[in-house]
Amino acid sequence: MYYLLQKDAIGYWLMAFNTSGKYSEVYMQISFELTKDPLLLEEYYRIREQCYRQELKLPSFDGSEEPADCRGNIFVIKNNNHCLGGARIVGNTQALGLDLSLVDLMAGQGLESGSCCMWERLAVSHTLRGSNRRSEFCEQLVRASRSLGYEYAFMVSSIRNARLYRLCYSALSIPFQILNHVKCTPKGDFSQLEHVLSVAHLRTGHQPGIAHENGYSWAPEQQLSYSVAA
Repeated sequence: MYYLLQKDAIGYWLMAFNTSGKYSEVYMQISFELTKDPLLLEEYYRIREQCYRQELKLPSFDGSEEPADCRGNIFVIKNNNHCLGGARIVGNTQALGLDLSLVDLMAGQGLESGSCCMWERLAVSHTLRGSNRRSEFCEQLVRASRSLGYEYAFMVSSIRNARLYRLCYSALSIPFQILNHVKCTPKGDFSQLEHVLSVAHLRTGHQPGIAHENGYSWAPEQQLSYSVAA
């Protein structure tokens, strides 16, 4: 076992590696929650700003608090009291920066009536990139959304990431549709990026309180090119 002190956007982290060079999480106490803690929110905003600027090549992106952050719920993954990433869950019928209504879209896609939300501003710190926590993050995001009463969750991402999210959610028995035929053109800085709209069906599949036994993790060739979604 050897150790590396790594610095990222929110501070220094003691990382442990075994003799084969594989990252170990023995010094991390990971948990997930919906939060209004101002310190966790500040760290999450800083992480998403760094991710979007560096990995989506949006140097002017401002990750600080937006009106939708106040209207919605912020879901975070944390190590002890330090945020490692998160996502915004917004229960609006009008998606942020999109010229479409989710309610109308559901009817057009033949989806059964149900409460829907958007998963937005998904970002994960580099501290967590070498681990197998992505599938757990996805699972806990589903649980948090269900706890808020949502039955569908829409999200915008690149087509490559949408396919990888579909693979992950399929392992959790969560139906995940990529809506290639739906025009999706976010406004502002995001308009220059490739985007596709997807929807996760939260009312079926892996239920809260039941341990997931598949132990799903990302294979090296399935790693997300960036752990962010609009």
